Amino acid sequence: MSDLALAPLATTAPAKRRWRVVLAVAAKEWLELFRDRRLVWLCAFIMALMLAALAFGYVENARILREREAAAQADRELWVGQSAKNPHAAAHFGQYAFKPLSPLALADPGVDAYVGSAVWLEAHKQNETQFKQARDGGVGARLGSLSLAFILQTIAPLIVILMGFASFSGERESGTLKQLLSVGARPRDILAGKALALIGAIFALLAPAFIGAALALVFFVDRERLSIADQLIRLGALGAAYAAYLAGFAFLALGVSALARNSRAALVTLLAFWLANSFLAPRLATDAARAFAPTPTWQEFRAGVAQDKAKTFGHDESHPAFVAFRDETLKTYGVSRIEDLPVSFRGLALRKDDESGYVIFDRHFGALQSAFDRQDALRAAPGLLFPLLALRPISMAFAGVDSRSQFDFATAAEAHRRDIQNQVSDNIIHFAHDNSYVAGPELWRKIAAFAYRAPGAGFALDHSVLPIVSLLGWLALAGAFALFAARRLRPV
Repeated sequence: MSDLALAPLATTAPAKRRWRVVLAVAAKEWLELFRDRRLVWLCAFIMALMLAALAFGYVENARILREREAAAQADRELWVGQSAKNPHAAAHFGQYAFKPLSPLALADPGVDAYVGSAVWLEAHKQNETQFKQARDGGVGARLGSLSLAFILQTIAPLIVILMGFASFSGERESGTLKQLLSVGARPRDILAGKALALIGAIFALLAPAFIGAALALVFFVDRERLSIADQLIRLGALGAAYAAYLAGFAFLALGVSALARNSRAALVTLLAFWLANSFLAPRLATDAARAFAPTPTWQEFRAGVAQDKAKTFGHDESHPAFVAFRDETLKTYGVSRIEDLPVSFRGLALRKDDESGYVIFDRHFGALQSAFDRQDALRAAPGLLFPLLALRPISMAFAGVDSRSQFDFATAAEAHRRDIQNQVSDNIIHFAHDNSYVAGPELWRKIAAFAYRAPGAGFALDHSVLPIVSLLGWLALAGAFALFAARRLRPV
């Protein structure tokens, strides 16, 4: 920008003049970005890629949802179609609890492919989720697929860097920065103008993808099962998080450009940080989290559960715990023989054994989830310096595809299993007079099908406080760095 272009600003009031400087710089930056056809075509390609990823995510999720709904319906028909049998045998027959797919998984698939989609509900046992898509899909599936989240987390920062690395260094090399400063334009006003243009470009880059996601939610989400308002709140939180993430990169690019000797040095520095943030930091953070908050292997976990379960009597009538429970039951009812009880002792024993197991399962599965929570916190802790570590848990939480959302589903599935067990045991307690007792299909129909309703956006917010603070800290730190770098600018 020439001296002549800013000359009229010298006679205006200071506050108005500063504002006009900001707008003039922003307009100039916008014009230069638009004139760079390479950046324009690159941004257009990224927009098309984001929309394609969004469309692919929607089609894929619709397919998965249809498959799960069909599987759930078929499993329900198997359950209610059982012939007359002992209710406890029906409990061992079991049924599946299928996890409904989060609508925003079309933008961020999160951990869904790695944690499974269904839980087998059977008597006396709490199972892990099954049918892990990544395991069934081979190496290619485990490496992940193109998603909107991946593009925004990894590729979009690179675009921001390419748009902003020469903001100050390019002006310095062409001599226009000296002209701006020599006519009295304050460095922070120049910074504000350049930041306004760059962040405006970021919003223009994000808008098509998030508008497309909003339309997908409004027109295609099952409103009987999900709240559209809650999903839009979640989408708004995702948009805010990604905007803060990319705005931080904009400030970082401006700060490095202001301090660098030339544009090449600025670009190399920014690319080094991008590589560390996108690939190196996540790997190191994951390894550190596993080292400082280890989780047991599947064999170790099951061995611990079995060790505690051995302390309960199960079906072993010679177990000391069984003998103690039998004597206590006889004393409670005031009789001396099991045959004299007014209810089925077998049903009482089954219910007692199940209740003992509930405590054991809650302790072991709760401790496992606590270890996952500690790992998540350790991974997010360096997010102040490497913002992808803070953004990922926020993105997955508000998309409903993080480990906490999975644990909520697993907890609901276990609650349904326990409801089945309680109803079966109660039926035996009140109606089984001997070992030949059988129940008919009316009992199977009485037990409701599994219905899961995901928690609202507040649930995601409650479990995202640390990464949100880290992400906002990154934005503030990047902004402070850019301001510090701008203040070091001199006319000569």
